[in-house]
Amino acid sequence: MNPKQRQLLVIIGAVAAAALAFVVVLALANRQEAPAIDFASLPQSRTEDGGFVVGNPEAPITIVEFADWACPHCQDYRSQIEQFIAQEVVSGRAKFEFRVFPTAGGQLTVFAGQIADCAEQQREGAFWEAYSLLYELATSGLYTEDLGQIVAQRLNLDYSELLTCSSESDRVTTDVEIARAVDVSGTPAVRIRYGDGPLQTIVFNGTDYTRSTVPPGVLSALVEQTQIAG
Repeated sequence: MNPKQRQLLVIIGAVAAAALAFVVVLALANRQEAPAIDFASLPQSRTEDGGFVVGNPEAPITIVEFADWACPHCQDYRSQIEQFIAQEVVSGRAKFEFRVFPTAGGQLTVFAGQIADCAEQQREGAFWEAYSLLYELATSGLYTEDLGQIVAQRLNLDYSELLTCSSESDRVTTDVEIARAVDVSGTPAVRIRYGDGPLQTIVFNGTDYTRSTVPPGVLSALVEQTQIAG
């Protein structure tokens, strides 16, 4: 290879690197961050079996997520779920229901789910505060055996009472049983409920989302369909 050819290759490499850097910067600039959800401002309720729900009680459609705070895919999907909440739940057109399904976190997520359940028993509204806090702990390396104590401190709850309650909570067991009944085997998994009907898998425009996440646009389209049909 002569000097001119070598120089040409260097120039081509530099141009390619600059183009790649531009694409990365553009992608970061265009990426939509999940809006911060003020769960305290939303109506909060429980299902008959104790599942946690936010949104207008009269909304005709409920999006149900089965997730594990420690699951990296759940952490990534959280921004999309909260985008859906900001668009459709805040507007009153849909409800959002969260179910704990331990995968990556294993027994630690069982404990986290029990702590979140017991937080609500100790103070109304604390479950959704714990929901957000547990994601924060999971993404900052603090999702450890000390998470119960951290939740108690941050949410101003009685830690001893949380521990006593957690040993008796069957919240996660119930959520897992429900998940198995609708063919959930991994996280995150999304199902749908129309009115007070049973949970259903999501099939939209020929795509079956049983084994995959559902984009916010698809969830919003399902809400829109329900609005039109209603």
